[in-house]
Amino acid sequence: MTDSERAFVLKCMEQGRDTFLHAVDGLSEAQLQFRPQPDSWSIADCVEHIAVTEDVMYTRATQGVANPNGVSLDRQKDERFSAAVLDRRRKVVAPEAVRPTSRFASADEARRHFLDGRERAISYVRECGEDVRRLFTIHPLLGEIDCYRCLLLLALHPARHADQIEQIKNDAAFPNT
Repeated sequence: MTDSERAFVLKCMEQGRDTFLHAVDGLSEAQLQFRPQPDSWSIADCVEHIAVTEDVMYTRATQGVANPNGVSLDRQKDERFSAAVLDRRRKVVAPEAVRPTSRFASADEARRHFLDGRERAISYVRECGEDVRRLFTIHPLLGEIDCYRCLLLLALHPARHADQIEQIKNDAAFPNT
């Protein structure tokens, strides 16, 4: 990983973390459990999904394997790829393995789990000496991707859901407290 690639992923990881934490800060239990529609996710569901996905994506990003025939993301497209990840106009159905199932005792426990995972990922990026664009992993929705792209997905995923959380909070029926 080059210094500029490392700096870009670290910036995205920190921004993704901070945007997500800001979105969930200070919410009551009623607000965390509120569902705009009976079949939609609550904010607590989003927090659980983020915590679980952090682990899954980290494992994929750090256990990639070399593939001489693999096609890595063109460095010139990093910004465009990042913008596409954050764009919620394109809806994505979460893979079954990372859908909320009440794995944590509380949203706060899931939030702490996410923070631990994010710190682990930041440490990995800071110390990584491998060319992660030459290592590949399988993403359940995108297929084979290079591990740099996987790290970008990991970094930006919480910010994508922070936008979803803000949409929930803007619902007319969202509890005041």
